[in-house]
Amino acid sequence: MRRFLFSLVLTAIFAFPHSVFASIDHSPWTTLLTRYVDDDGRVAYRDLQTRDGTTFAEYLTTLAQAQTEGMNELEEKAFWINAYNAVIVSGILQGYSAEGLLGRKRLFSWFTVRVAGKDRTPDEIEHHILRKKFPDPRIHFTIVCASTSCPKLRREAYLAKRLEAQLDDAARAFLTDPTRNQIDARGVALSRIFDWFAEDFKANAGSVMAFIRRFAPEEKKAMLNLLHDSDLRYLDYNWDLNAQTGQRVS
Repeated sequence: MRRFLFSLVLTAIFAFPHSVFASIDHSPWTTLLTRYVDDDGRVAYRDLQTRDGTTFAEYLTTLAQAQTEGMNELEEKAFWINAYNAVIVSGILQGYSAEGLLGRKRLFSWFTVRVAGKDRTPDEIEHHILRKKFPDPRIHFTIVCASTSCPKLRREAYLAKRLEAQLDDAARAFLTDPTRNQIDARGVALSRIFDWFAEDFKANAGSVMAFIRRFAPEEKKAMLNLLHDSDLRYLDYNWDLNAQTGQRVS
C-alpha cells in the first residue's frame, strides 16, 4: 500500500509542470523597487535600465513563465498586481508613457508583455483579470500607471502572506495623501480614480463615501458622516510621468 501511495504522489508531481507548484519569487522586484523608487513613489527609470536592466529582464521572464493555476487567491492577486506594475515599468523603459491621449492608448491598450504564458496589455490585466476576478477596490491603490496622480509605487512587492495588510495600508496612504485627495473643513476633493471606478467602490461598500469613511483618519470621520456622494468633487488628473528628476529614459 505504501508503495502504491508513493507511486500516486510521484505521478501527480510529474503529471504537471513544476512551475505550477512553485511559488513565484518576487524578491527581485522588491530589490528593484527599494533601490529605484523614492518615498514619493517616483522612479529612477534611467538608472534602473542602465544598472539593473538584466535583473528586471530576469524578473519579467519569471512572470512570463509563471502558471497561475497552482496559486491560491491571495497568491494570484498579488501576482497580477506585481505583474501590472512591472509591465508598466517595462513600457516606460521602452519609451511609452501615459502623457497624452494617444500615449495612454499605446501604453494601456496596445503595449504587451508576456505574463503567465500569454502576451497581455495593462488594460487586460487591470480590467479583465484584477477587476473581474478579484472585485476588491483596494486594488486601485496598488496598480500604478506611471503618472503623477496615480498612487505611489510601493517600495516592495505585494506578497500573499501580507497582502491584506498591504492593501489596507495602500488605501489609507492614498486617502491621506493631500496631493491626491483633499479632505478638510472645506469639503472633499478626491482623485478621479473614485469617479472613474465609482461602481467598484459602490459594489464593495454601498457608496464611494462609505468606502472613504472606512479608510479615512479617525479625526476626519465625523465630518465625512455628514456628506454623501453628491457632495464629492474630483481633482484634475496629472498624467505627467512619475519619474525622478533627470530620470526619463531617452
